[in-house]
Amino acid sequence: MLETLDIKRKKIESTLENYMTDLEEQEKQEILLHKEQIVSSLMSGEFRDLGGLTAMRGFVYQYYVSMYYIVSMIYQKRDNWWSSVVLEYFDDITLIGENKIRFIQVKTVKEGGTKSHAPNDFVKRKSLKDPEKPKLHFNSWVEKNILNYDYFLESNLIEEVDKSTYNPQFEIVTNTKQSSLSNLINYTGNINFEIKDAISSEDKLKAAISKPIENLGFGFGDFSQKEIDYYLKKLYINKFGSTRELYENIIDMIEETIFITDIRAKSIAEYVFQKMFAFVISNSHEDNEDRIKKDELIITKLQIEYLIAVWVTEAKELISERSYYDSAWAIFNRAILDLESEFKEQFANEKLKAELLKELQWVNEHITESNRGNSTYCVLVLNKIFNGNNNLSMWDFEHGDIKSNLKESLRFIIYFLVFYEEHSEVYNTAKLLFHEGQSSVIDNILFTLYHARNNSNKVTSMEKIKFSLNECYISRQITIDLYCLLIGTKKDVVNPTASNISNMFKVTSTNSNMHKITDVPDNMRFVDVGEVEELFEGFKDEGIDLESFKHNELLPKWKEYLDGIVNKLKENYIEG
Repeated sequence: MLETLDIKRKKIESTLENYMTDLEEQEKQEILLHKEQIVSSLMSGEFRDLGGLTAMRGFVYQYYVSMYYIVSMIYQKRDNWWSSVVLEYFDDITLIGENKIRFIQVKTVKEGGTKSHAPNDFVKRKSLKDPEKPKLHFNSWVEKNILNYDYFLESNLIEEVDKSTYNPQFEIVTNTKQSSLSNLINYTGNINFEIKDAISSEDKLKAAISKPIENLGFGFGDFSQKEIDYYLKKLYINKFGSTRELYENIIDMIEETIFITDIRAKSIAEYVFQKMFAFVISNSHEDNEDRIKKDELIITKLQIEYLIAVWVTEAKELISERSYYDSAWAIFNRAILDLESEFKEQFANEKLKAELLKELQWVNEHITESNRGNSTYCVLVLNKIFNGNNNLSMWDFEHGDIKSNLKESLRFIIYFLVFYEEHSEVYNTAKLLFHEGQSSVIDNILFTLYHARNNSNKVTSMEKIKFSLNECYISRQITIDLYCLLIGTKKDVVNPTASNISNMFKVTSTNSNMHKITDVPDNMRFVDVGEVEELFEGFKDEGIDLESFKHNELLPKWKEYLDGIVNKLKENYIEG
């Protein structure tokens, strides 16, 4: 059942308050000072935001350990016996299997410094004046850990089973250095939770636990259900490694568990980690048996398998969505879809409409196939159209008018291709984008295009095309007529009255704001696509009785009209 944000916040605040009870006063104040930031970060799973808060190190580390054992339930490289992980009921973490139970306590030291845990840390008792139960006097790390078995036997956490048949294990996890605790090798090496030899009375842990409570005269054996040796033989002190090491281990385990081997694997594993962290936090601290919800407190193998499957699906969709809206191929796809809708809405003649849509489909299929063969194809085409080069520049696909400008460019490619029986993209490695059209009625055509995106006028755009063609070895070899489409240029002619007023104050008087372009190769034929647009506007009307743009009467008129546009532009802008 999905919980509300208010309930989740209360759980996290309760977990945080419980954690703070064992902190020094200075650390408590640090957490209180940043409480809102901490709670917000924990609610969202953005645990890295807590990295600068040293007082939170134990908190984060404990839940990393929880996650390690949760993922271990489904990690196929290990045959682990537990099928449930219980959070903060008996101890920090409890693992439960068919006939085994392990109580895990997590203790940390500040990482990066010189301090490590010492043997005395594990058996140091807190002095209590008048506890509710005498058994609470035995509150050292080890005593609290091993007495959890007694509490388990007395609890109602697992019902309708004989709990006395459960074989207990006791584990204290720490991030202390691997070189520390050499005096406790009997326990740091007890990875099988089964010390074979008898525990010596001089053993540091046994001696400390056997010591009676000062001034009260009773000892551990007066309240425990088993002898000290029974517990200690099943105790393992696990030097687990640093927070970073633990994080990377869990990420690696998740990555191997989700069976994704492509470049998304690490990102998906990190997303699953983040979701699991938030889940563990929100399902934690509630130690009142009357209020406890066992379905939240006990995390089962089946449950975590289901949740990871959900989180992996979420991550895939988020990555796909993010990639789609932030990729060149997606910009092409969306521009083509918009252009398809535009053709369907604007052209009344069904046959002409179908012809345009057929060419658009060809362009779409060509782009898709080319992008599959070369994942940077769409980026290269964008640079050819907008920058006049074939570099791999960075693009911000979420801002600006890239899609609408690309759609405009594609529209004019279609407008040119639709007159020709055969066509193809040619000179793929050139700096500009080239298409060739072949016809049995009129001359074949070779054309390229440059979209100025309203950043330059016609003369500047023509200079850009001329420069790009001249700088490209492949383009310099072209000797046949090349039609160069000018798209998205600024207006060259302004309101005459405004022009006359501004000219009054110019140092050099001029009657026109148009400049000339010189040294243009004879085969370069510039086309103002605005006039091509005017031609196609006429074909959108309902009264058009024409079966094809390739009609024998239309094709010569198209070629004549195209050459007229070229000549007009040449007269106005090109010297020679």
